[in-house]
This record gives sequence, structure tokens and C-alpha cells, in this order.
Amino acid sequence: MIGILFLIPAALFILTFMIIPLVWNLGLSFCEWNGNSGMKFVGFNNFKTLLTTRAVTSSLRKSVFIALVSTAVGMGLGILYALFLYRLRKKEQTVFRFIFFSPAMLPLSVVGILFIFVFASDSGILNNLLGIVGLESLQRPWLGDPKLSLWVIGIIQGWRQAGVIMILVTTAILALPQSLFENGKLEGCTYFGDVRYIILPLIKPSLNLLLSTTLMSGFKTYDMVYAMTKGGPGEMTYTAPMKIVQLGFSYNRYGEAAALGTLLTVVATVFILLSRYAMRGESYEY
Repeated sequence: MIGILFLIPAALFILTFMIIPLVWNLGLSFCEWNGNSGMKFVGFNNFKTLLTTRAVTSSLRKSVFIALVSTAVGMGLGILYALFLYRLRKKEQTVFRFIFFSPAMLPLSVVGILFIFVFASDSGILNNLLGIVGLESLQRPWLGDPKLSLWVIGIIQGWRQAGVIMILVTTAILALPQSLFENGKLEGCTYFGDVRYIILPLIKPSLNLLLSTTLMSGFKTYDMVYAMTKGGPGEMTYTAPMKIVQLGFSYNRYGEAAALGTLLTVVATVFILLSRYAMRGESYEY
């Protein structure tokens, strides 16, 4: 009984701020509403309109692209950071853990503004450095080129998320019994052997959870894109969350905005389920 009483505040919070808004959004996606007049039920018309509008389907593809790139970069860097920290002594671990984690403490919008100064075409740090070392041929309008801007945004977001992934992966590694590593040494296992045969298989449940949460975060990208490009050039970096805000708060088409939110949720759920299926494996007890 006491346990149930302690769960009530959390249950009310989840119901108020997650379940009710989700149900409301789902219901609104089947209606036509401009925020002033009464709602009109239109069935699947909102979804048909969105799926036949090139700008909307393009924004969904861009959200998928950024989510995949940021997840790959974030997971890769986070795991590498954690494996690097694992080899260090405690004092060095503390220093490098702070260095690697510090980007995660910055808001996405602040990170986006900072990297504008790095990737600006004329006065950007990166292009200036390339010019100094004689690599002018590699200078690019990094945020103005439609082929590069999505890559830049995805890589920066992944770099920013890597610190959180590092902390959780490090925690999972430190929770492994030392006897496993001692047995590995007796069997002649090197550090890379420890990583391949002990660490990665045993922390796979943690990696599976991190992969899902990182993908989910990637699909919600709004702050960084708005800070760096505002969806430009044109609408070449307009993601689905930005299109939702535009439909709802600029055009007062709240039903279509809700429908696009539902579509984005479905797409994100599919990719998360696929990632969990790809990461499936054996369970280990130790």
C-alpha cells in the first residue's frame, strides 16, 4: 500500500503531461481546426494531404537522416570515450570525463549558435584554418550547401550527445565483475579481446537502451536546426518538428500539425523497433 502511495505522484505526472497530450494529439489529427472555430472531423484527410505534400514528406526524410547520423556519431563517440576512460586511472578518468561530458551540459540552441562561428562560409573558423594550411580546395559553405548542411547538423548533434552515452556506458562497464577480466588475462586475452568478448556482449542491454533513446532524441531535433540554419537554405534543412510548428502556429492548421506529429511518432517508433531487433542477442547472467 505504501508503495502505491509513492507511485501516485509519478503516475499523475505521466498521465497529465504524457498520456493525455498524446491522446489529445491523436484525436486532433483526425479533425480540422484553426484554433478559433469548432473542430470538424475529417477522418484521414489530414494524413492524405500531408503524405501528398512534397515539403512534408521531405521534412520527414530529413528528420530520419539527422536521427540516423546523430545516433551513429553519438553512439560511436560515446562508446569510444567510455573504452578510453576504462583504461585510465581514477584521477585521469575524472578529468577526461568532465571534458567529454561538458558539451552535453550546453543547450542545443547554444551549441548551434557556437558552431555557426565554426562553419560560417566567409569568417568561419574551419574555412579559415583550411586556408591557413593551404587546403583552400576543401573550403565549403558548410551550412549553405544542401548536400552538407544535414550532415553537419547530424554530426554536431551526435557529438553533443556522446557525453551522456559515455557516462552510461562507463557505468555499465564498471558494473562488470573484475573476475571476468582476471579470467581473460589468464586466457591470454588482450585489451581488444576484453572489449570484443567481455565488455561489448555484456553491456549490450545498456547499448540497446541508449540506441533507442538517442534515436528518439534525434527525431525531435528542432533547437539546433533553428539556431544554425532556421531551416535554410530555403527549406533544405526543414525537419518534421519545424514543419509541425509552422503548420500549427504560423498557418493555424492544428489538425495537420497533429497528424504530422502522429506520423513522426510512428516513423520514430518503427526505427526504434528495428534498432532493438538488430541489437537483439543472448542474455548473460554474472
